[in-house]
Amino acid sequence: MNAETNKTDYAVSIAKGIIGAAPIVGPLVAEIIGNIIPNQRIDRLTKYVQDLNAAVADLDRASMETKMLEPAFVDLLEDSFLAAARALTEERRQQIASLVKNSLANQEIAAAQAKLLLQLLGELSDPEIIVLQFYAKITSPDRDAYLEKHKDIIQGSHAYLGSSQEELDQAALDSTRKAHLERLELIRPNFRSPRRGELPEFDDKTGMMKVSYHSITWLGRLLLRFIDLDDGMEKNDDRTTPPTVQ
Repeated sequence: MNAETNKTDYAVSIAKGIIGAAPIVGPLVAEIIGNIIPNQRIDRLTKYVQDLNAAVADLDRASMETKMLEPAFVDLLEDSFLAAARALTEERRQQIASLVKNSLANQEIAAAQAKLLLQLLGELSDPEIIVLQFYAKITSPDRDAYLEKHKDIIQGSHAYLGSSQEELDQAALDSTRKAHLERLELIRPNFRSPRRGELPEFDDKTGMMKVSYHSITWLGRLLLRFIDLDDGMEKNDDRTTPPTVQ
């Protein structure tokens, strides 16, 4: 054990001692910091490496090894380890592995650009990815079945006059998904052009022009393609038809 490791262990021991002194939550937090988090992250990283190994199995070994030695790719790989260590689900780990694999296989997207996609993925929750997939399925034959399967997530909760506090809270949280995807420029709002002599229609809640429907952007398609969740349907978003769910 080297001096640097000893310093780290000593610092961790001090931190655990200070935290453990808090009478109510201290012992539990100290246990989490000392055992649960490290063990969980090692387990997640182990599974991630297995997922990554399976993902790159069909790639050309020589070209893959060459690209993996590039500094930009090493940086991407390091970020992927951090993301995988925090991933709570097997689906998210596989998405991270797919993104790294597709960065190796795609000569048009540099590792630095793939790193931006990884950062973008890190900003999305699993339900937001489900909603983004829904907008990618504009012309997909399984779109209705997908909506039925994920109806609670895609349509979200709705609050009405007389709704309980719990219902109001859930509706408020659900409403942020679409707004977040829009803010990240993964989906875009589309507005109905008013007829001659008509004024644009405004939303009573926001005071902004009323959105007719949302559609996925090219960046949204790119992200889904790199995490292997794009079903390969219509790519020209300017010609898509309005989705069922606004």
